[in-house]
Amino acid sequence: MWWPLRSAVGAALVCAGLVVVAAWGWASGGDHSKLTHFFINVTIVVALQSFSGNSGILSFGHMALFGAGAYVAGILTLDPALKSTYLPSLPHFLQDANPRWWIALALAAAAGGALALLSGVPILRLDGASAVIAILALLLIADVVFGAWTGVTRGGAGLIGLPPEVTMTRALAFALAAVVVARVFKDSKTGLLLRASREDAFSAASVGVAVRAYRVRAWVLSGVIAGAAGALFAWWIGTISPTDFFLAPTFALIVMFIVGGKGTVAGAVVGAALVTLVQEQVRGYEDSSLHLGVITFHRLTGLTQLVLVLMILLVMYARPEGIVGREEPDEAIVRFLRGRTA
Repeated sequence: MWWPLRSAVGAALVCAGLVVVAAWGWASGGDHSKLTHFFINVTIVVALQSFSGNSGILSFGHMALFGAGAYVAGILTLDPALKSTYLPSLPHFLQDANPRWWIALALAAAAGGALALLSGVPILRLDGASAVIAILALLLIADVVFGAWTGVTRGGAGLIGLPPEVTMTRALAFALAAVVVARVFKDSKTGLLLRASREDAFSAASVGVAVRAYRVRAWVLSGVIAGAAGALFAWWIGTISPTDFFLAPTFALIVMFIVGGKGTVAGAVVGAALVTLVQEQVRGYEDSSLHLGVITFHRLTGLTQLVLVLMILLVMYARPEGIVGREEPDEAIVRFLRGRTA
């Protein structure tokens, strides 16, 4: 009866860390854009963790759900005057639509959940590598749709001039909500049984666990969170195009997920923090030159991706379970205290 409250209290330690980061940003009085980006990254990685961390199926398709939310929010909140110029073939009800940001965000979250439901029912009937490949196919299909449906998405030209509806405070609020929801789901009956099926789905199904139904539940929840994160991202960056939701950001998302720790919500937050920090620090060196005797690199293009590769290799070699490991911080503290008492 009290387990949701216990789970929410357990998530409070991670939430407190996010609040401390935000407080530091407010106190510094500088540009909050990078911290806003960090909180958006936390939300999308937590979305991935709520599915892959519990089911054991690594998803390469979350950027499709993320992009669906971004495009829905972007189209809804784009200035009607710009819509008539950029997207003249939109239906009239979309041409004139200009809802409040929270309505657009709710619709973006619903779009992510709807896409997850439509794709999850057939995809999650598969197991293991087959499911991973099918989810990757979802990403490829979404990229084709985002790029070719020019009457709605404007294709490679991108949606330009999206309103800056997201602030650091709003991004923080949704990151905190995502952490609490993901932790409560993890500790719920669905989350526990889904994790029980992670190692051997056939054995779990043989004792009555509805593995596929639980996977779809986790996938839809993950899609809702990802859709909301996509809306925040669209408003933060101001301009979106299909490349924002394809292979490069998918790789960065997977690195965040694995580096922090696949099995914990806290691991998702730690992974998002480390990778976002590395991206912000290293990206500035990509325009630099490097002299190695007879060889000169005039531009270090791709340096950020190279550093992310090194990060994931180092973590997988030194700590395969991720930096946080298998236990949430509050669980590790309780176990330590019980050991001391014993």
